[in-house]
Amino acid sequence: MLNLAGSAALPRLLAGLGHQVMTVDKDLEVIRKLAADPRLVTIAAEAESLPFDPCQFDAVVAHQVFHRFAPGLVLSEMARVLRPGGTACVSYLVRDDSVPWVKRLVKLLRQVDENAMRGDYGDASVEALATSKYFPQVETRSFRVWQQVNRPTLLAMVSNQPAVAALDGEMRELVLADAAQLYDSATPGADELRLPFQLKVWRAWVDHEELTAPIEIDDTGLVIPL
Repeated sequence: MLNLAGSAALPRLLAGLGHQVMTVDKDLEVIRKLAADPRLVTIAAEAESLPFDPCQFDAVVAHQVFHRFAPGLVLSEMARVLRPGGTACVSYLVRDDSVPWVKRLVKLLRQVDENAMRGDYGDASVEALATSKYFPQVETRSFRVWQQVNRPTLLAMVSNQPAVAALDGEMRELVLADAAQLYDSATPGADELRLPFQLKVWRAWVDHEELTAPIEIDDTGLVIPL
């Protein structure tokens, strides 16, 4: 399995589940940190120019990073290194603002900054995968994920908003008081709130027929017509 860039959490999780994981990143500091885990094989490389022979991996995964790549280059590279029947998996963790207390928090912060909590997570970039000729079959699923938030954590999150931090002392204290009241009214008697996220996952199956240099497999190994 090949992991494209991103944090160490996903490749470590996959390795812990028993998968053989190779991960690439163009950031040498990231590679050095990942290399500290003996379960991972790490290579400094760009996702748009993978240093692997064709048909090397059963799966290529990219979590929270697909928007950082040039889609016209990375998709053909993902397809090239996948074995026939292999899959590309792209995922994003996106905050869900449909829960009432989160709506109230957003409204409160947007009184200070109209752009507050307008997260651009990059998930819109996955449209390139969904319409790619290299991956004609795409499956999409979504999972609810909850993050526990206590009163000090919520107030710190509000206080650290750039627009709130820029307020004078009195105005900042008023905003924090409103946030504290929001927390107390949302969870009377409870110790924590739950901040909801959606884990959005796209899985796509490779089709080698559309590659510029088609890949064929015979009984003796790989044959790549030029």
